[in-house]
Amino acid sequence: MSGSSTDIPGNFSTIAPTAGRPPATEASIIASATFNTIVMVLTVVGNSLVCFSVYYFPRLRRPTNFLIVSLAVSDLLVGLMSLPFRIAQTVNHEIWPESLGRAGCQYWIWIDMLCCGASILNLTGISFDRLLAVKWPLTYRENMTTRRATLVIVVVWVFALIVASLSFVKWGGIEPIFIAPQCSIIAKIYITILACAAFFFPLAVLIFNYALVLKIAISHARRMQRDRDAIAVNFMPELDANEETSGIASSPGSSTRAISISKRSCEPLTDPKPRRSSGLQIMKQLKATKTLAIVVGVFILSWFPFFVIFLTFQYCKDCFSTDIIPPHVKTVLIIVFVYVLPVSNSAANPIIYTCFNKEFRTAFLRVLYKISRKSDSKFLSKSNGYTDTYSSHM
Repeated sequence: MSGSSTDIPGNFSTIAPTAGRPPATEASIIASATFNTIVMVLTVVGNSLVCFSVYYFPRLRRPTNFLIVSLAVSDLLVGLMSLPFRIAQTVNHEIWPESLGRAGCQYWIWIDMLCCGASILNLTGISFDRLLAVKWPLTYRENMTTRRATLVIVVVWVFALIVASLSFVKWGGIEPIFIAPQCSIIAKIYITILACAAFFFPLAVLIFNYALVLKIAISHARRMQRDRDAIAVNFMPELDANEETSGIASSPGSSTRAISISKRSCEPLTDPKPRRSSGLQIMKQLKATKTLAIVVGVFILSWFPFFVIFLTFQYCKDCFSTDIIPPHVKTVLIIVFVYVLPVSNSAANPIIYTCFNKEFRTAFLRVLYKISRKSDSKFLSKSNGYTDTYSSHM
């Protein structure tokens, strides 16, 4: 997307169009740079906590969490290797710095595409994991092993790497990378392939998988309710009859028989252990699935409008003209769906884990506690060393 006046701004390494934005005033530059800096810090700190938590605590070393770490790595790369370029362009009055050149622009586009593709593909892999966990909870550990989770992660990153590396191709024999006034890429065919292969198709699979998970969860909930009702119906009439029998009986022998009948009536007609175990496993997996479903929902909210905007722009530039969209509405849409939500998504996942997952919340606190203890011990050792040196000179 070139920097012509008909373009609209982009965030995904400016693969979406880049002009037609609100004027770059000093206040807007400061606000944008501050926002991106805060998001960068939260992204790096939060996703580092996710990685360290799984590394330090064996209880978290499960296939699902390995996929979550892979997702955290993709977000961490955004904070470490992508957002600094965005901040550099922002503080340079929304103009690509000459010192970074075309190579820097190409790298920024490549790393952004890699991370975004890896994020949606990791979420798709997690959706398959959740489907296995909910549909076959008792055999989940045999089906989803560490080796298979690792294979999924490798496939995810290889696919994302291939899609991102296609940005180096000169589509139609024309150089797709432009650095004036902003870093951007113009390649309608490539952007269409990217949007379909690395976003819309994985998104469709992801939504389909979670729809199946929801259907299975509702089915399990109904079955468990029927089991509880059946046990209650079979238990209560026999209990009432046994109470009458025990009241009539007067001899020790009849009392013993009544007690034995009462004990038998308390036993369900079928063995509850498999059902109970299955129910507990299902409830446990559904709790984990709920957190990941929130992650997926936030990702869709953050990225779906953006991809719709920049893909629509490729085939209908007039759709974004001021004759169709009022300028103030266009400005709000651009700020919210292009500048704010896609950037914020990388920092959102650790916050979601903290709010909705007790294991990760506890692990985060323990990691922070360990870090604080180490820093305190280093500070005390330095203080003691300073005190000893000072005392020796007294």
